[in-house]
Amino acid sequence: MKIFTDHRWTIGAGVILTLVLVAIGIKSTIAGGGAYDGLDPYGLARYGHILAGVTWIGLLYYFNFVQVPSLGGVTAETKADLFKEGSVVRRALWWFRWGAMFTLLFGLLLYHNMSASAGWDIRIGAAFGIIMWFNVWFIIWPNQKKVIGMVEATADEKAAAGKKALIASRLNTLLSIPMLFFMASSAHFAVFN
Repeated sequence: MKIFTDHRWTIGAGVILTLVLVAIGIKSTIAGGGAYDGLDPYGLARYGHILAGVTWIGLLYYFNFVQVPSLGGVTAETKADLFKEGSVVRRALWWFRWGAMFTLLFGLLLYHNMSASAGWDIRIGAAFGIIMWFNVWFIIWPNQKKVIGMVEATADEKAAAGKKALIASRLNTLLSIPMLFFMASSAHFAVFN
């Protein structure tokens, strides 16, 4: 079955299942005499923010807790295989940076909708999220392109780029902990009132 062997089919099947369940929910609401006002675009933006954020932060933790520690003892030849076109590393980096981009875009849409009602919890979470997004696109990714051979670099330049990317990635890991706390607290257990 392609649904279980090709990730694109898996994603498509997940989207279709979601739409079917939403349609059943809408029909049940209307059939039960309830009022249905339509899907809230900001509710959909929140869903997109969460889905993209899980992708982004999940890969951040994968890189920091699994991949980087595992690559420490790997030979240069093995790294070359891991970094080539179509490799797991390049695929993970693609999902990582675009997860960051869509998390930011959906988050900005949500924040715009809150306007004056945005409390300090969400402001703190959003500020950390924006710093983290900046690190992904302007520090981690440009340096990783050198490390994985997408941009020509000497061995010394690759080593320096790897250190810069690692520090930015570790900073993002550090910031992700309070960022996630304050994103959740803003809706469920406000710390700053």
